Formats: sequence, C-alpha cells, structure tokens
Amino acid sequence: MIDAWLFNAFIILGIVVSLGIASYFHRRVAYMFAVVGITLSLVGFPIAAEADMTNLFDHVQLRCVGISFGILMSMVASYIIPYADDKRELLFVKAQTEKFISELFRSEASKVTKLIRTFLSLVGKKWLAVDDEIYGSHSDKSVKEKSRATFYDCINIGVQAIEYRKLGDAVGMSQSAWQELEDSGFKLDTEYREKWQLAPGPLLELFEERSADFALQLQSFNQQEIVYDYSESKYVDDINNFTDGFLVLSNMARATLALFLLSFMWIELQWQDGMSAIIMAGMISSVYASQPGAEGAFSTNIYAQFVAGAFAFLVNFIVMPIGSPVILFITGFIGVYTMAYWFWQSRSLMKIVFMVSLFSWSNLVPLTASPSYDFAHFLNSVVANLVGLLVLWTSYQVLPSRRTADVIKKRLNRLVKRLKHGDKNTKTKININNLILSSYSFLIDESDDDSVFTLLYTKALTRVLDEEELDLEQRKLLLASIDNGKTNLKLNQKLVDLIEHKIGSKEEVNYNWFALSRLLHA
Repeated sequence: MIDAWLFNAFIILGIVVSLGIASYFHRRVAYMFAVVGITLSLVGFPIAAEADMTNLFDHVQLRCVGISFGILMSMVASYIIPYADDKRELLFVKAQTEKFISELFRSEASKVTKLIRTFLSLVGKKWLAVDDEIYGSHSDKSVKEKSRATFYDCINIGVQAIEYRKLGDAVGMSQSAWQELEDSGFKLDTEYREKWQLAPGPLLELFEERSADFALQLQSFNQQEIVYDYSESKYVDDINNFTDGFLVLSNMARATLALFLLSFMWIELQWQDGMSAIIMAGMISSVYASQPGAEGAFSTNIYAQFVAGAFAFLVNFIVMPIGSPVILFITGFIGVYTMAYWFWQSRSLMKIVFMVSLFSWSNLVPLTASPSYDFAHFLNSVVANLVGLLVLWTSYQVLPSRRTADVIKKRLNRLVKRLKHGDKNTKTKININNLILSSYSFLIDESDDDSVFTLLYTKALTRVLDEEELDLEQRKLLLASIDNGKTNLKLNQKLVDLIEHKIGSKEEVNYNWFALSRLLHA
C-alpha cells in the first residue's frame, strides 16, 4: 500500500516544478512542460485512489499509452483539419490598415481620436491570431519572416500615421489641407505651404522632414514591400519572450496552495470525487503557466464545464445504453473533433472554452470496460470539477498577479538598458511598437481620448528612453509616469519641467521631446 499523503505530495511537487519551468521558458519548451504537468495530473492522482503496488506499473503504463495514442490522434487531426495557411488574418489587418490611413487624413479633428482607438483595438485583438497563423504556416522560413515583417509594418505604419497627424495638427493643418496633402502623395512643396499659409519655423521644418519620410514609407507599404528593417529580430523575440521571475514563483505558490488544499479535502474529508477536482486544478494550473494572462478569462473555464458536461451526458446516458460500439465511437469521434475544430479555428474566448472542454469531458466518462449509468456519480464529478476550479480561482485571489502596468515598466526598462548598451549603427528601425501595442489592451481606459493618449505617450516615452541621453534620476522619473494617467501627468511638475528644459536647450526642435510635450499640452 502507498501512503496517500506522501504520494500526492510527490505528484504535486512534480506538477509545481513542471509549471514553474513552463512559466520561465517560452513557446515549445513552455508547452512541453505544461503537458508534463497535465500528464502528471491525469496519471498520478488516480493511483492514489487505488493505492495498490501490485497494479501500479500496469496502471501507469496503460494511462501513458492512452495519452500517447491521444497525441497520435491529434496529429492525425492536424492533417484532416489543416492549419490555416492563407494568411487570412494578415490580409484583413493589412486592408484595414490601408483603410485607416486613408480615413485618418480625411476625418475631422473631432473624429480622429475615435478612429485611432478603433484601429488600435482591431490590431490588438488580431495580434495573437495573426502570429499564430504565421507560426503554424507550412511555408518556408523566409516566407514566414516576410509575413511577420508585413504584420509589424501594419503596426508601425499605423502608429507613424497617428503621430504624423498629431504633428500636422500642431502646425495648423486643416481638414481640407490634409485631404489635398494626401491626394498629392504627402509632397509638401513651397506652393502648398503658401496656399495653406503654414507659418515658417523649426516646427514646420520638422513637419516637412516627417512628410518626406512618411511618403516613402507609405509608398513601400502600398507596393507590398517591407517598409522597415527588422534585421535586429532578436529584439523582437526578446520582447515576446520576457521572463518575469515573480510570475514563475507566484504560479508555483498558487499551484502548491490549491493542490494541497484539494488533497486535504480529498484525503482527510473522505471526498470520493476529490480526485476529479484535483486533476482539474492540476491541468488548468499547468495550462495557465504556459499562457501568461490566461487567468484573466477564468469564467470561460466554468462555461467549459457545461459544454463538457453536456457532451459527457450524451455519451453516458444516451449513446452507451444503445450498446453499439460503432455508434459510441462515431459519437465520440465527432464530438471530440468538433471541439478540437473550434479550438483551432476560434479567435475569441471560445478558444479557451473548447480547450478546457477537451480536458474535462473525459473525467466525466467511466474509464472501465463496462458502461456505468450512475447519474449521481456523474453529477458529483461535474460539481467536483467546478470545486477544483473554484479553489484554483481562490488561490489567485490570495496570491494575485502583479499589475500588468508594473510588468510593462519592467519590460520597458530591461529593453531600454539592452538597447542603450548596443551598437547604435546596427539597431536601425528596431521594432518596438509591438511591445507598445501588446500593452495597449491592458492600459486602456473607458475614455477613447485617455486610451489613445496612453498608447501615444508610451510610444513617445519609449523613443525618448531609447534615443536620448538621460541620467538615472531622469530615467526613473520617465518610467514612473507610464501608468499615471493623462490628468496626473499634466500635474506632474517635475516631468513637465524636464520636458520643457530638454526642448529649450537646443535650437532645433527635437521630435522625441516635442512629441511628449505636445501630448501633455494637448
């Protein structure tokens, strides 16, 4: 016989270590160790329920073979339902970017902010969808890199257009002037300046310089060329692969708390269906470890239990009583692959619903050779799954995740330090807008004006941190202002004085400092 507490403790230790590794690493390594945690949950905990050493090896062997067979079937599914390879999401985003740029320079000033918000929200929502589609493409590496660069171009050219519009408004451009400038391909000559009575000065010179750059960028973008230089792709990868030590430790602590609490309920309270609860918590915590931020959609796990419960009820109490293995196989096949299809194809929270449904439904179907029609046990298993999720949710309330704004600050600080110590000649047009855009959905406010301000301010601030000479105190002051809000920033006299000092210390207008100043005085 095996001591249940000792055995559970070792299984929990294995799950906690594997999800800690999944939290620390990224992509394939994170996925691999998340699967390790899921496998330990599915294979390990049922052994404690039947702690007999004589059948231990056979039990583990059968479950591992079953999981391996399931993985093989998922590979078959990937051939039956191939991954989207036509870049539908990418083409859609590119078309929307072209439409946005056209409307941006033809809209009244009062409508510009809402237009910007709509575009940024669209691209932010399509971020993972496009990246997943490119990553799962069957194209060769060069085509994938070109596709990813094209997507980054949509972000970059969109943000450049927003900043360019803000600069033109500061010069005194009217709606009619913008329309004529766009029709001419953004060519700002002497005749145009005289017609619209643009006052000469350093600001107009800066606007002319930006007009020439933007015209070239937009021409390349419309001609399906790569606009920006992404040769320094390691910076892009490092941005996506940011490792947060606090996240690793907090994920491990939460899983330890939740799993030991469920283990206590299962063993000491003699809860017969406690195994279902602890398996569910072990699997979900492992998945969360490899997908930072997924806990924000916790309610989808609850919805998934209803989907899984409905499918398991169909299998247990409608199909099994018929007694035909063929009908049972067809029903199971259609059900599982339907959920798998929606998991692969969905671009919304339904993706998580069907992912968890695939985990959950098998816990509700008897694993024995003979069918069981015990509805009370079935209902108790559904409740156990919900209790496991509730305990895991409680662990997130006891040990909450760090505020996203704090994580963004840390990411920005680390990135800026690395760029500051790099070779200035090789980091041409480094793509940093993807970091800013990925932060956008977490920093937005209900107000259109405030949310757009947050994005533009963060983008302008990052450019200052990257390109301008700053001492330690100035850098701390700027980094501390990321999530202060528009009103508080305007009241921050130290920040305002620093920006005005930097602008007034040079004869020519410094665009980086001007962009910050313009935002604070808008």
